[in-house]
Amino acid sequence: MNERILMVVLVGVVLVAGAVFFGTIPPSGSVSISHSSTATTTTPSTRSAVSATCTQTESAPLFLIVRNDNGTPIPSQPLTIQAHLFTQLVYNSNLDSCIFVYSTHSWMNRTGTDGKIELGWTGNYFNITTVYLGRTYQVNAEAEGAESAECVTLSLPSGSVNTTYAGMFDYQC
Repeated sequence: MNERILMVVLVGVVLVAGAVFFGTIPPSGSVSISHSSTATTTTPSTRSAVSATCTQTESAPLFLIVRNDNGTPIPSQPLTIQAHLFTQLVYNSNLDSCIFVYSTHSWMNRTGTDGKIELGWTGNYFNITTVYLGRTYQVNAEAEGAESAECVTLSLPSGSVNTTYAGMFDYQC
């Protein structure tokens, strides 16, 4: 009887946690990443396995927009980008929850003719460095716009950073 109660409680916790954490419906065209693993719990008389599914929905892009202090886009601005890209969710039986797994990547790029560059999707972290008129600027941005594009604007040479979000289910800045 205790096994049955434990099983019902564990499944209930997984379902409630999933509903709380991932209750939004992804917009069309988004990518769902699902990882499933099995955790084993031990009771005094027997062993039983509980299956848990961890789901992370990636939906909205993060854009970096580089402009001068007057609001004019700065095209072809060189950028050094270090990204901690979301890879997957994995169920951790010791914590009894899903944990995020990231991989780190570095590369060089430039803003487009409109002073904008698309960096990544919800769940990714970015450290961007650029040099303008001999001065170094750094922007740290977490892509967290789950239902709209996240727009991070860097104004140069002041170095001010402003983060806004596009309208609901709007994926452009």
